[in-house]
Amino acid sequence: METQRSTAPRRRADAVDIGMRVFADHGLTTASVQKVADRMGVSQPYVFRLFGSKRDLFLACLDELETRVRQVFRQAAAENPENPLPAMRADFRALIADGVVTGLWLQACAAARSDEAVATRCRAVIAGVLYEAEHLSKAGPQELRGTLALGALVVMLQALGMDLSAGSQAAIDSLRAAEATS
Repeated sequence: METQRSTAPRRRADAVDIGMRVFADHGLTTASVQKVADRMGVSQPYVFRLFGSKRDLFLACLDELETRVRQVFRQAAAENPENPLPAMRADFRALIADGVVTGLWLQACAAARSDEAVATRCRAVIAGVLYEAEHLSKAGPQELRGTLALGALVVMLQALGMDLSAGSQAAIDSLRAAEATS
């Protein structure tokens, strides 16, 4: 039986998927391209041939993060055309449930403090996500600001291990209750 080799685009997609997990756990500075290569079953130089540098792989991971969020928003809006924002928020919570998107985003924001290319890409991700939300929901600026703020809060709560299964308000209420009893 003949073995079929993966194409470079397929390998790039695999590297981005694995890279998202590695960078979410270790950040841009301490993540190892070797770890990505090992999980792919390829050599480290091959990963560098696909992307050029570790930072370029990281930026490709941020592009994929944006693609995934926008895709979730599109699907939620298609399924709930009359009032898409609640569905978009719920589907976003589901997207971040495994911690990969949350970890990657928090690592990207940390890296952005000292890396202008990462900061520029992070701003582009936020702009793209806001555009998608506005376009699909027809929400005004105030409602979009509130949705973005809630999304940022949900990312932080998820990163801290809060249970979001009952929604963000339930997680916030549990924090408030814990503070009231301490």
